[in-house]
Amino acid sequence: MHPFYEPNARQLAGRGTSASGLLSMAAYLAFWAVALVIVRREVDARFPKGRISQPDTAMVLLRERFARGEIDQDQFRAMTAVLQRPAPTPG
Repeated sequence: MHPFYEPNARQLAGRGTSASGLLSMAAYLAFWAVALVIVRREVDARFPKGRISQPDTAMVLLRERFARGEIDQDQFRAMTAVLQRPAPTPG
């Protein structure tokens, strides 16, 4: 058996009189708990949820129609104003 695990095995078998085995296990678990918290924070910081915005397809199509000359500037402004209104909440 690896020497690192020997105090834990003795403690669990009831042959050890010191708390070094339990202390070793607690330190091991504490290390991984802290490491997982740090990893989680880094992942959340690098890949934020909800901040990835998709392009508004209605606005994209409206801009394309305006660029092609299918609608004039007054129509473009009116349609843009309608699209920028907040969506009504259901219920």
